[in-house]
Amino acid sequence: MPDMVPENIYSSQVPGKGKGLFTSETIEPGTCLSVYAAQLNHSCNPNCVFIFSGRSLSVRSIESIPAGGELTISYIDTTMSYRERQKTLKANYYFDCSCHYCSASLSCGEHDIPEPLGAKMTAQKISQLEIEGRRVSSLAEEAPLEKRSDLLKQAAALFQPHEDTWPLWRYPRSLVNYYQELISIDLGHWLSALGYALKAYLYIEPMQYRLSWHPVRIVRTFVLLKIIVEAGYQSNEGPDSHLYQGALQQFGSNWPLIIAALAGEVDAAVPQGFGMESSFAAEFRSFRENVSQHPKPGKEAWQKERVKLMDLATELVG
Repeated sequence: MPDMVPENIYSSQVPGKGKGLFTSETIEPGTCLSVYAAQLNHSCNPNCVFIFSGRSLSVRSIESIPAGGELTISYIDTTMSYRERQKTLKANYYFDCSCHYCSASLSCGEHDIPEPLGAKMTAQKISQLEIEGRRVSSLAEEAPLEKRSDLLKQAAALFQPHEDTWPLWRYPRSLVNYYQELISIDLGHWLSALGYALKAYLYIEPMQYRLSWHPVRIVRTFVLLKIIVEAGYQSNEGPDSHLYQGALQQFGSNWPLIIAALAGEVDAAVPQGFGMESSFAAEFRSFRENVSQHPKPGKEAWQKERVKLMDLATELVG
């Protein structure tokens, strides 16, 4: 597709420092028009995703597809609730979705939960809470940078009394966490950014993207790695200082081990999620060459550090 304008599907919509972490350094965001890709139908539980690598677009399957089976992608953010998905598709694409998820009125992450989320709340209360959370989040998107953080804290506070019904990975609470991470980066609050990124890694992404090699999950883990490195550098005297001194040292975690474990997860997932010849794979290889190398940790050592990271996320952002 030689006439394609380069686009990075994972680019951040928030200007400033955050954009450099969430967008490939080698690809400028843009627009893609493909008559072939446009023929793929929508599903809220798609079996394929688009991957952009430079000026090339590929369609990669994220599950086994029988011969002759239909290839589907999602036109929208699949982490949205059933009601929000229906509303968005109707407004932007002019159809009512009848995929498996929508036929069962399921929201992201609910497909294998025995008791439907919200059983302890009325449908009206769930709808009101979801609408209010999304409204405050939307206000934060448009507000001046210095006011966004307070608005997002208000949105997050709406869901905290309903932890059993509204876990962190449920939309729009997960979206609020993502925005809080972006705003923290733009404000240069790296420890807060680390806290929100850890919450996403530990509690949100495993529920929203069950495959360890799902492209979105790979990118988000890479972002977490970048935030750890950035937070480590902020308090150092210069480029020759030890990478993990300063702000991160106070927490007592084994940061070289954590970096090695997270990088190992990305390494293992890239071949299936992106392909070794992709621009993302090249960018990740370059990143690894510029950070301290540490042997891949054993499973037990990594599990101990994960428990510490859970406590650290709570300590940093509540």
